[in-house]
Amino acid sequence: MSIVLGLNAYHADSAAALIKDNELLFAVEEEKLNRKKHWAGFPEKSIEEAIKFSGIKKNEILNIAINTNPYSNISRKIPFFLMNFLLGEKKNEIFTRFKKKTSLKKLLIQKYNFNKKIKIHYIDHHLSHIASAYYASDFKKCLAISIDGFGDFASINLAKCNNKKITVFKKIYFPDSLGIFYEAMTQMLGFKNYGDEYKIMGMASYGFPEFYDIIKKSLFIENDFFKLNLVYFNHTQKNYSYKYDGVPQQQNIFNNKIFDIFDESTIENKKENIAASVQKVFEHFLIKIIKYGLSKYPTENLCLSGGCSLNSSANGKIIQATSVKKIFIPYAPGDAGGAIGSAMIVNNKKSNKILTNIKTPYLGPEFTNKQIQEALKNLDLNKFNYQEFNLDELCKEIALKISNSHVVGWFQDRIEFGARALGNRSILADPRNKNMREIINTKIKRRESFRPFAPTILEEEKENWFSNEYYNHYMEVVIKIKNKKKNLVPAVTHIDESCRLQVITELDNIKFYTLIKSFYKLTNVPILLNTSFNENEPIVCTPEEAIDCFLRTKMDNLVINNYIISRN
Repeated sequence: MSIVLGLNAYHADSAAALIKDNELLFAVEEEKLNRKKHWAGFPEKSIEEAIKFSGIKKNEILNIAINTNPYSNISRKIPFFLMNFLLGEKKNEIFTRFKKKTSLKKLLIQKYNFNKKIKIHYIDHHLSHIASAYYASDFKKCLAISIDGFGDFASINLAKCNNKKITVFKKIYFPDSLGIFYEAMTQMLGFKNYGDEYKIMGMASYGFPEFYDIIKKSLFIENDFFKLNLVYFNHTQKNYSYKYDGVPQQQNIFNNKIFDIFDESTIENKKENIAASVQKVFEHFLIKIIKYGLSKYPTENLCLSGGCSLNSSANGKIIQATSVKKIFIPYAPGDAGGAIGSAMIVNNKKSNKILTNIKTPYLGPEFTNKQIQEALKNLDLNKFNYQEFNLDELCKEIALKISNSHVVGWFQDRIEFGARALGNRSILADPRNKNMREIINTKIKRRESFRPFAPTILEEEKENWFSNEYYNHYMEVVIKIKNKKKNLVPAVTHIDESCRLQVITELDNIKFYTLIKSFYKLTNVPILLNTSFNENEPIVCTPEEAIDCFLRTKMDNLVINNYIISRN
């Protein structure tokens, strides 16, 4: 029996993934279990769930992969550390993280009772990202690019991939980072929580990029391939804190010099235009980086990974702007996905067999009917009722309710891995209702009105509704809806006529597919509005959490497996 446990630990979105006998068996992020967004500590609960699901024993796990190598790029780390961090408080943060990573074996043996013979495989952060994309793609040969804030002292890696071999040929090192630029601008616009960059992406469609030139000219060194103008950034300062211990916390990445460009009045009154400008600058450099990679390694195939590849708006520009014909972005391109990528690398070193189950995102915990029935007992039957259906009748009933403007919580089987709800932990609604965004925001989500909701469409209908060749099963790319269709689904069509689309097949997810098929037969629209099942929290994982979210919001119906729960 061959087992590899992959970890993302002491970094945002900590997670665990388990490969057993060349099958990706299980993966879950810690935040979905401990209910603390972007948890950056040790993924204790994730490891426990992986072991429980697989039925293996701890002493059978001898290989543990982690998506970091503290010694990566050491020849660059040490001089930079001595010049910039030696005399400040930052060094304590660096030493603490280094010690936690390098003492992982001791922790696992002494505190968590793992086998004393375990081997820790330290896999470079970006190599883990690239593996999570390349090994899951159908490409024999491709250019692979990992772009994020930072990992192992680099922000960008470009690699040649061929016959399962990954060869990195270009790196961008600390302190230059496209992710750091975007995060700094996100903070400047008032979104201070870790991971808020997607809000700027949504806001950008409402603005005009009037500040594009000044941002590119001021915040970057002109005539360089990619280099930040550090005058405007704090992350190289000796006392700067970027806390990766528990819930991530960071001081402002931008410094007050930025107000020479944007005064407070401009920031307050022109947020949409600044967001549009930031997005355009991001896209400019993303395309530049891809074109550089293609000049060194010509290919029609591209794999993208790293947190920056969650920018689905930018991803939608790549085929039109480059010679790329096919793009693959995994369901978890961010740091959590590195747990899978690192485990894949170790597994591939030990086995020549094909790794299976690498396409599906439905990798987390699932719950038995007995557990669901126990959770339902806590409902006040004077206020709520529930009924069990077979799948076809359930889907017909829920399709009818959605067509009558009901907002439905949809909880099925195993929870998705990654940042997006893909049909097992979703809130679903009618995309035809032009008021549905406001209804959902009022009843449940309580989020900014400029943020769009995503559509999920039956794969066989995709070409009838959308304009190009992207077939994104994980909401990885924003694409345009056809002009004749946009008025039919206003609730999922963004102001710029784009949609962050998910394509679904019967093979992907038979329950979700059957529901949308039922809605299609009823309405002649093969699309449902699909947003994550939560209310300003991590996506719900357990039946109890689903019921709690249903009770404290004004959701109309809740579906848990084959049960429909309704308000009396």
